[in-house]
Amino acid sequence: MAKARQIDPRDYIEPGTGFQQTIGYILFFLSTGVCILATSIVTFGVALVVYIIFLAFYFYRCRIALAQLRGSALKVGPKQFPEIHEYVAELADAIDMDPPDVYIVESAQQNAFATKIGAKKNVVLFDAIVNAALQLNKPDLLRFIIGHELAHHALGHTGLIRSQVSMIYKPLSRSDELSCDAVGAALVGEQAGKEALTLLLIGPHLFPKLNVAALDRQALAVEEDRYTKKAEKQMHYPLLLRRIARMIPDEDDGYEEERPSKAKPKAKSNRYDDEEDDDAR
Repeated sequence: MAKARQIDPRDYIEPGTGFQQTIGYILFFLSTGVCILATSIVTFGVALVVYIIFLAFYFYRCRIALAQLRGSALKVGPKQFPEIHEYVAELADAIDMDPPDVYIVESAQQNAFATKIGAKKNVVLFDAIVNAALQLNKPDLLRFIIGHELAHHALGHTGLIRSQVSMIYKPLSRSDELSCDAVGAALVGEQAGKEALTLLLIGPHLFPKLNVAALDRQALAVEEDRYTKKAEKQMHYPLLLRRIARMIPDEDDGYEEERPSKAKPKAKSNRYDDEEDDDAR
């Protein structure tokens, strides 16, 4: 297991994200601004007072939510899953950020997420993904998952307003996922990223029986399918096979199809040019 190399996560932001973020913020502030103005006028200013009270209540709810997380999930630390604690410290240092608190919760899903409650940054790992990585003896797989979630924090995706914008504007949400995949791959390698995304696709029981070459061909076919981006229109996440296709090494030949562009620094061409035009209309 190679040590993660120092990188700047901003170098791996998916091309076109700045444009999508601008559109998302415009839509967000237009919709919320009109709503606040309209309700304030209709209620003769009463609604504005309610909004101010709601904002104050939000900070109280943050404390409650944090207490709920601490009281219902296992906190990772030097003496509680110390290997995971070390992964987090190493990967956070590699992207020059303070390590967030990490929790493990019980769930049958192969997943994880980053969340910011008030000013406190957290990463939540589902026990299924942790158990699968340990059973398969693939620590880099888990490190990629952690690196992906740390990237959400490092790139500012978990801020109060920013998270709401990406929740509303799906093209931005999909672009954020691709950015974090790129950061995770830069930290621990594309092979680890490919295996982690494959685990999300089929789970740990079928993982050892997987025909990797056939999966690669399927992923490349999905990437080349002109309906793929159209199929993603209503999704917050890119299709898993398209994310896997980005992790296939360039030097690994053997297919006649042209290989897709992989997750690389922002000098690459924009993979969402057509989609931006559609969604901005």
